[in-house]
Amino acid sequence: MESANPMTPSTRSRTEKTALLALFSALALAVGAVESWFPLPFPGVRLGLANVFPLLSLLLFGPGEAVAVALVRLCLAFLLAGNPFALACSAGGLSFSLPLSILLYKKYRDELSVPAISVASAAAFNAGQMGVVVILTSEPSVLTYLPVIMTVGCVTGFIVGCLADELLRRIESAVVRRFP
Repeated sequence: MESANPMTPSTRSRTEKTALLALFSALALAVGAVESWFPLPFPGVRLGLANVFPLLSLLLFGPGEAVAVALVRLCLAFLLAGNPFALACSAGGLSFSLPLSILLYKKYRDELSVPAISVASAAAFNAGQMGVVVILTSEPSVLTYLPVIMTVGCVTGFIVGCLADELLRRIESAVVRRFP
């Protein structure tokens, strides 16, 4: 007697989705760790390439999955690095950038490109991050650094958006070839 296949199409889809989200979370953590090894000329500035993965999660699956990937990365990065200041800054940035990305994608996905959404998200992240820095340091003069962070953030946000857009095309192409 033949046994029933436990991997029905809906189960396979859920399993593949979970596996892909876990992969995105792991890649975001790994890319974030590697990019921290290469400091940029400005203190506290990073490329943010790990943000490709929450953005891809938003584009492929939706807001809940994007939030999940971002939060998994945030929590695991804190557990590995143990830096509460970095955790607070990242959480502050995410609390601005994720809702904005979700709103822009849901309301304006036909009008805005992925790089445009990513640039707006990067700017929001930097604003939230700087707000946390001002609160934690009680030093509003750190806002003089905002133009540098915003400029670099918009450039890297554009790069992240272009990478996410290209990866999205490749993933969609691979899925179409795999499941005709």
